[in-house]
Amino acid sequence: MAALTNSRNTPELADGGRMQVYPVEANTTVYLGGIVALNANGNAVPASSVAGLKIIGRAERVHDGIPGENAANNPGAAGAISLVCRRGVFMYAVNDGSIGAAQVGQIAYAVDDNSVSASDGSGAAAVTAQTVAFPAAGAAQAAVLGHENISNVSVHSTAAGGTTYVENTDYVVDYPAGVIFLIGGGSIAAGATVYVNYNWGPPTRSAAGLIANLDPNGQVWIDFTHQAAPAI
Repeated sequence: MAALTNSRNTPELADGGRMQVYPVEANTTVYLGGIVALNANGNAVPASSVAGLKIIGRAERVHDGIPGENAANNPGAAGAISLVCRRGVFMYAVNDGSIGAAQVGQIAYAVDDNSVSASDGSGAAAVTAQTVAFPAAGAAQAAVLGHENISNVSVHSTAAGGTTYVENTDYVVDYPAGVIFLIGGGSIAAGATVYVNYNWGPPTRSAAGLIANLDPNGQVWIDFTHQAAPAI
């Protein structure tokens, strides 16, 4: 389509487009209130630890269905029923105890339709006490681990353990790229050598959204409208 040569009355989705209708996959039941994903066919399914899903929000209701009715397309052909889903900030369980105060503002990954984790499910291979030497003072304090899609990172002062450094205080991690950056003023000096434990491997979980806050009951508030970390 050609560029504009005059003004245009551009349509806008109501409510910021937070509520959308999606076809439900064949032989699938989506429970209201659960985390919903789109599969490779573009059909709605319950969120799970399966690679390639796209998290789209919370299951609200069956389109043109009975209020309170779950999206039970089982048996049924793909698209026989449709589901209304909403993006927003919703509370879900933490699957593995991986989310605490230090993870607020980071990405959470869908484990199933009722829980999330700070881990993207990478980790078929484990690396223990990898020696990592940071550049001399004056250079960018970044170290490449040599593997992408890492998880469960811990940084120590010795191969046996020693001091355990604190993520987001002493260092930050680019998990997809497998890079550690030192934080100025932290406990790790420029040019230092540290020892890193981590897992790596292709991710199996999809980003649900930013961890907006913790709840006193141990659950977390997930912002489904933001599925990538904010730029620093």
